[in-house]
Amino acid sequence: MFEPEMQYTEMGWAGANKHDETLCGDCFKAFHSEGKKVFVLSDGLGSGVKANILSTLTATILGTMLTHGITLEEGIDTVVSTLPICRVRQLAYSTFVVLQLEHNVAYLAQYDNPAVIVMRGGKNLNYPKDVRFVGQKEIHESRIPFVEDDIFIMMTDGVTNAGIGKLASAGWKREEIIAFLERLDVAHMSAPRIAAHIVNGCLALSQDSLDDDTTVLVIKLRQRSVVNMIVGPPQNKEDDNHVLRLFFAKGGLHIVSGGSTARAVSKFLNSPITMMEETQTEEIPAMGRMEDVDYVTEGVITLKKVLELCEEFEKNPLKLLSFCQKKDAASVLASILIEQATDVNIYFGRAANLAHEGTDIDFQTKLNLIRQLEELLQRMGKYVKISYC
Repeated sequence: MFEPEMQYTEMGWAGANKHDETLCGDCFKAFHSEGKKVFVLSDGLGSGVKANILSTLTATILGTMLTHGITLEEGIDTVVSTLPICRVRQLAYSTFVVLQLEHNVAYLAQYDNPAVIVMRGGKNLNYPKDVRFVGQKEIHESRIPFVEDDIFIMMTDGVTNAGIGKLASAGWKREEIIAFLERLDVAHMSAPRIAAHIVNGCLALSQDSLDDDTTVLVIKLRQRSVVNMIVGPPQNKEDDNHVLRLFFAKGGLHIVSGGSTARAVSKFLNSPITMMEETQTEEIPAMGRMEDVDYVTEGVITLKKVLELCEEFEKNPLKLLSFCQKKDAASVLASILIEQATDVNIYFGRAANLAHEGTDIDFQTKLNLIRQLEELLQRMGKYVKISYC
């Protein structure tokens, strides 16, 4: 067990549509209320628009009702009476899995989806399941006291069916997925990266042409992790030491962005800057190294690329795998913000930068960039605080 105020519920997802489909028939939703978090993953019958409607209704109704304390039975009854009937099959059908976190206990309710995989300490956890019927639906229920770094992996059957008729005649079996996850050492991996690796594996087995919509939702229970960034020196130079004392008093990683900011920090710490030429690319300037600072980067050019990478990740989480191993400053910072940070403190300096005179990089450009990054990180579930100085 770990203290509730130090808990962070990290959510990562990745997905890929069935070949030739523009709309996914899977849907996941996250709900939060006082002391309770509910996640629902649903897979609608068939594919395309109808499947999307079925899964969206199922996830929304179940999640909303459970979050407000309404029983699973009532939720399922509402889903059954609400879903539109398929004219061809005369069915209103959508599988689902519910994960509810409350009072350090994880409650699972699973209907016809591949069984949730729970990883603890990097190894598969065999958890008990009780079976009961709600109407004609066979529901598998579990209650699991959770501990720090437990990982819950929810998936649609596009995962377990991946590769059938191609590179995996029997699909991707559960025991094979577990072995894959244990080899990855997921205990030291973020939820977004775990989800991306699984979907990437499905694409590989299916030769990049999936026969079913495929969605993975990963929930990891972890300690909070603070990242502190300072972007630009304070407006009044006499405030430099005061602001930097506040900045370095905060626990967590410390990132210094911008050449003039780095020079002010170097003077404050009485520590020289050493350039890391191996991190330079044609697009992104090199990072620097300074004692007592975790990362030193160039300013606006790097931050623009960080924002671009984070936007690409938001649209397609598989993009994370393409830049998380790179060593340039933008890729490194984007990976840190996506995978490590739960809380981001940004000290935004309002000093005019004489080096930017005559260029299109003005104060408003930099401010807009930071605000866009703030909004994006908040959508990812990060707590972001900007202090203007």
